[in-house]
Amino acid sequence: MSLKFMLVTAGCASLLVPASALAQDYDWTGLYVGANAGASWGDTSLQSRVEQGGGIVIIPPAERDLINADLASDDNKTGFTGGVQGGYNFQSGSWVFGLETDIGWMDIGQSRSKTYQSPLTINPPIALTVRQKVGTDWVWTLRPRIGYASGPYMIYGTAGLASSRISVEASFADSRIPPNSGNFSESDTKFGWAAGIGGAYAVNENWSVRGEWLYTDFGKVRNTWVTPAGYAAFTTEADTRANLLRVGVDYKF
Repeated sequence: MSLKFMLVTAGCASLLVPASALAQDYDWTGLYVGANAGASWGDTSLQSRVEQGGGIVIIPPAERDLINADLASDDNKTGFTGGVQGGYNFQSGSWVFGLETDIGWMDIGQSRSKTYQSPLTINPPIALTVRQKVGTDWVWTLRPRIGYASGPYMIYGTAGLASSRISVEASFADSRIPPNSGNFSESDTKFGWAAGIGGAYAVNENWSVRGEWLYTDFGKVRNTWVTPAGYAAFTTEADTRANLLRVGVDYKF
């Protein structure tokens, strides 16, 4: 066997050692940062109720009852999600314990616009238009993780705190002259919870890829508003929940 052949063989073997070591002895312990992107689909609901507002001129009971019979809706809007994450893992045997935080874009929500014709015998007929909208634009979570690792592979479960800014808008207008109309808009940062599962694969000692699903629930947003001169009072309520399906990459220090 020539010296040249032995050197080439040794060189090839040295290239195989890191891959073998990674497969058998990879340790997930350490600080990491990364980025993610994927799809979000919301599970939102809008509900409103109109009452007489206490003014000198108030919405007729027949129009109030017509609107109240049809002011609830559910939607499952699909949008984009993406952002950055960071955390720390500690591995003990095959078990991996960690804490992760992430922040990113989350575009979910729904809008609804409905025009009713007044049941009152008026000529020309009176049109009543109600618009509602609920939406989010970002999401932040802080979640412990528990995983099970086998070499460069890891599966994990996670649950923790979630937060998002929830925006609610509503408006009412009729076609009377002059019209009775009003609008409402408010944004509030809401806290809820997030939970999900995922898996990761270490490409080398520093880089890994991941895929995960998270479910978030931010509870209810409820507001009451009155049109000018007390013509009508509206109570608008929204539930905002979302599924996040995303892939990402992490760098471990």
